[in-house]
Amino acid sequence: MKHACRTAWWRLIPLSMLLGGCASSLGPISWETGYRQVAEDPADGDAAQRLAIVPYSCRVQPDQSGIVTLPSGCANDLNLQRMVERPDDLLHGREMGPAPAAPVAAAARERLDGREQANSRRVQLESEARSATGRSATSGDM
Repeated sequence: MKHACRTAWWRLIPLSMLLGGCASSLGPISWETGYRQVAEDPADGDAAQRLAIVPYSCRVQPDQSGIVTLPSGCANDLNLQRMVERPDDLLHGREMGPAPAAPVAAAARERLDGREQANSRRVQLESEARSATGRSATSGDM
């Protein structure tokens, strides 16, 4: 029995060394998130400058020309920018409203209070029934 246990361990060592080489050196990809406001050049001779909101992650080097590959996270930030209700929220957040849990908690409290009232009403009716019949009556007897 001892000999079989030793050979089993020796068989696992090469396998563990082989699997140890499979560890990946790639870590999580991170990028700078957030948005900034930049001035756009006037088009068609329009004198007024427009301000545009641009993700930080989509910055490219000024000397890049031709096909430019976008940095990691740029597509995510652009998609988020298109999904927001108000683009200014990307620059300055809004004040949050009341927590949505408050109405749920109020409804639960009302339901629990209603049960307590129903139980007290049941006890009152049982006591009235006992006094009216002169014997011990319960709601099961009614």
